[in-house]
Amino acid sequence: MLARFFRKKSVKLAARRLYDQLSLAARDPQLYGYGKVPDTPDGRFELLALHSSVLFTRLSKRGEQAEETSQEVFDILFSAMDHALRELGVGDISVGKRIRKLAESFYGRLAVYHEGMSDAAHDKEPLVRVIATHVLEDPEKGLFFAEKLADRVMNWTSILAAQSDEALLSGAIELPA
Repeated sequence: MLARFFRKKSVKLAARRLYDQLSLAARDPQLYGYGKVPDTPDGRFELLALHSSVLFTRLSKRGEQAEETSQEVFDILFSAMDHALRELGVGDISVGKRIRKLAESFYGRLAVYHEGMSDAAHDKEPLVRVIATHVLEDPEKGLFFAEKLADRVMNWTSILAAQSDEALLSGAIELPA
């Protein structure tokens, strides 16, 4: 029983480290601005979902501890969103509804990004289109930047694939270039 307690604590600590790094990657100032991702709550949500999809894909089907860690990262992420909504002045009554809608959007994004990343090994165009559609304010004008984001996702996917499961599950994560 004591071993389980310490494992839970180590999962929580690792998940916090992973979330912090994930958040740093998604908030990279170079990703925001004219012709890039709008620096709005929606834009930040989209980049967080995009970066999360890379991490969650890497952790998927890696065993019980990876599953627990993924769930803990997810819980931290949505706790942070709840806090951010409250900071923005959203009332207590509607926060739950907004979080539920965000979670539905988040799961939808994870699915389309995962599919795009799966195809990217052969053809990155589907990933570029998905990124342009969901992340950028003007998909047609932002295709060049969508391609850069797709390259970033593919690069980070490779970086995380090269990291050991043990390193990831301890919370060590290399950020995308």
